[in-house]
Amino acid sequence: MKVPFKSVGISVFVHATESEEKLKNAFRIIIPEEVEIERGEVEGHYGDDIVILSADFQRRPLLRDFWNRVLENLVEGGKRWLERNAVERIGDDCRLYLRFDKQRAVSDGELKFSESGSVIHVRINISAYPAKRKIAVEKMREFVDEGLNR
Repeated sequence: MKVPFKSVGISVFVHATESEEKLKNAFRIIIPEEVEIERGEVEGHYGDDIVILSADFQRRPLLRDFWNRVLENLVEGGKRWLERNAVERIGDDCRLYLRFDKQRAVSDGELKFSESGSVIHVRINISAYPAKRKIAVEKMREFVDEGLNR
């Protein structure tokens, strides 16, 4: 089965105490090589500088490459977590929202799901026509039932 995604958006905040280069490398764990990483700067709540790294893509080969990278780099038990929780993480906007621990990605090159804290944010638009959560959930359930096939 092909991946039921139509686009992916990924972002991470780089605080002044963190290495932007290390976070770019961690980003590359899941972003296909030909996808450009965009860089933006904002001012934090306390006046500190924050860099936002982001990438968005929608070409089917890139979506497949992204998904393969996610599955290959998940920590042990990550795929089971995804199979159990993916459907519940789909919003009314037909997007699957995932968060990976950015420190784990930087230090170990692995993807570990995280509920809070310092994370890499991933938004995956599920192909659902018409765009209704119920349809997106059905598509994702089929994908999960087939074992999140690569």
